[in-house]
Amino acid sequence: MYNGSGGNGGRYTRIGGVPIKPVYLYIAGAVVVLAAIYFVLRFLNTSLVMHVGAYAGILLLVANLRELIGNSYGQRGSTALLNVMVGGGLIFAWLAQFFGPLLWIPAVALLAIATPLIFGRAAVYTAYIDTARNLAGSVRRTLVR
Repeated sequence: MYNGSGGNGGRYTRIGGVPIKPVYLYIAGAVVVLAAIYFVLRFLNTSLVMHVGAYAGILLLVANLRELIGNSYGQRGSTALLNVMVGGGLIFAWLAQFFGPLLWIPAVALLAIATPLIFGRAAVYTAYIDTARNLAGSVRRTLVR
C-alpha cells in the first residue's frame, strides 16, 4: 500500500507524480510491444505481397510481350495483350508504393482497359490494335514533319 512517504517500498513507481504499481507498467509495456510487432508484421506482409505482385507482373510482361510484338499478334484468340496489361497494372501498383499514389491511376486504368478483353476478346482486341496503330501512325507523321 502507498503510504505517501516517498520511500521506495518497491510497490509503486511514480510517473508524473502519480503512483503506479509496477505490474501495470509491465502490462502496458507488453501491450505496446505486441502492438509494435503486429504493425511491423502488417507492414512486412504488405510489402512482400507487393513484391510478389511486381514479380508476377514482370513474368507476365516478359512472357507475353514477345508474342504481342511478334508475328502472332494477329491471332484473335491470343491472351498476350490481356496478360501484358495485367502485368503492367501490377508493376504500376508496385511502383505506387515507392513513388506515390498517382501511379495507382495507370495501374487501375490498365486493369480497366484489360477487363473488356475477357468478355469479347476478338472484337476488343482488334479495336485496341487498330487504335494503337492509328496512334503510332499519327505520332510518326507528327515527328517526321
